Amino acid sequence: MKTYIGLFLAAAFFSACSHTQPSESSNTQSTASPQSTSARIQSSQSAASESTGAAPVEFFYGGITPDKTSISYKIKVNTDKPIEEVHLALKETDAGGKVVEQTMIAWQNIVHSTQQPIEKGKTYEAQTPLDSAATKAECSLNEVIFKDGTRWSAK
Repeated sequence: MKTYIGLFLAAAFFSACSHTQPSESSNTQSTASPQSTSARIQSSQSAASESTGAAPVEFFYGGITPDKTSISYKIKVNTDKPIEEVHLALKETDAGGKVVEQTMIAWQNIVHSTQQPIEKGKTYEAQTPLDSAATKAECSLNEVIFKDGTRWSAK
């Protein structure tokens, strides 16, 4: 059953990413639940402190979408070094606080099934589907993988 869930999430992720378009604006905010608002503030503060240490990207967690089916986030690129993908840590919990899914999201800027360049100075918006039992989600920047195979870790 977990295999089917994993496959479903992967398919949904690629489907969601195929509709993602880059955005130059980073000041729009989704109307999310109060729980996700505190997570967004915490992640934004974390991203701000990382940017002072020359982080290659800034991560902004938007929380759970109003329809409660996905999470939204933004990734702002701060480096000239070509990026292959950005890894995010996602933890989903149900109303009782039980973890229903804990996984890694590999964001690659895939638009219409084709990986697009990840460019410095751009802010990319994306969504990832949630497990139907999830009522709360936490998402944070984990690492950046560069095209030359090197890695940058947020920890």
